[in-house]
Amino acid sequence: MPTRAKKRADETTAIDRDVAAAEAGTVVVWRGEPLPLRAVPERIAAIGGRDERDRLFGAYREALDALNARYERRLASWVAAGDVVEASARDGLDPRRLVADLERLVVNSETPYYASLRRYLALIDIEQGDATVADLWYVTRGAAWAHWFGERELRRAAAAVGRDAVAVEGLEGWRAAEAVLAGPAADPGAPVRAAEALAFATLAGSPDWLGGEVGVVADDVAPIADFAAFVRLWRLRRDIGRLHYELRLFAGDAEPAVSRAYFSGIVGHMTGVMVPAEAYLHDIPAPFASATAVEAAILAAQLVEALEHGHGTAWWRDPAAAERIAGFGETSSVSDALAYLGYDALDWRPVLRQIRTRLIGEMSGYGGPNITTRAGTRKV
Repeated sequence: MPTRAKKRADETTAIDRDVAAAEAGTVVVWRGEPLPLRAVPERIAAIGGRDERDRLFGAYREALDALNARYERRLASWVAAGDVVEASARDGLDPRRLVADLERLVVNSETPYYASLRRYLALIDIEQGDATVADLWYVTRGAAWAHWFGERELRRAAAAVGRDAVAVEGLEGWRAAEAVLAGPAADPGAPVRAAEALAFATLAGSPDWLGGEVGVVADDVAPIADFAAFVRLWRLRRDIGRLHYELRLFAGDAEPAVSRAYFSGIVGHMTGVMVPAEAYLHDIPAPFASATAVEAAILAAQLVEALEHGHGTAWWRDPAAAERIAGFGETSSVSDALAYLGYDALDWRPVLRQIRTRLIGEMSGYGGPNITTRAGTRKV
């Protein structure tokens, strides 16, 4: 007879399949066109008009809400398997300790993040306190820089760092460059490989790569590097917010309404924009996926720091760097990878240094330039 653990694992697998099938079968009809659920955020991000963007965003939120009954069953199956927090700690990544270690990162990144957020939202005539994540999706497309990342330029620049310029479905411009540099999606269970991919992806914001390999003119290099640094910091703070939320989610038997409020409040505060409460379980694809994402981002920055210290800011041009990256990728765990790089533990300081040195507001004085909107002229 099957054991209780085996039966529970089978039930969880069945629920996962049900969730995946429901997501794949969910469509949002927009202007007579049926959009697969996974394609909707990208379509929202492509809409320049805020009213129209908000309408599609509202339809997306309704679709997420329709799926929440399935997500709730999946959450119940995770919790029924045992203490989720303790299970994650036994697997080698203790989310409680990680949150404590990241406290100073959150504090030290707050001023540059909010200054940059206000600056970018002002460019689309939106005040920070009035912004939603849909507005941020529009901003972070980087459409203003798309002309630098045509197919030919991208193929050449990617080859310069040993990456294959394969087609990236649904992405274009700067984000296509970032995805090509990262390569195929890494297995979430392979954090070292994920960190290696992210290290290459950061080149999409490297002045040396932008100017030397893509051919971006000097006047545009710093603004693109600033934009990439802002996107990197937004993603990092978003994942840290989700990590804080997951600790609450898995701490007890909170009612769905309470969990929704926690999600929109915690993640919204960390990112400075309103996030939909309906996404409170959709944005948690696996227990502590947020912790894995943060771990990979920090480890990637430590890899980049080691490469720049040993081989210069254009490290991909040094054949010895390729050997060092290969050795990093062959390590069997995060602790082994850190030891290979010469670190004792995960260290958030390299990622923050790399971000802050590329933010224009950080280099030109706190707050950046004056921005004029309907609300008036102010320093942001």
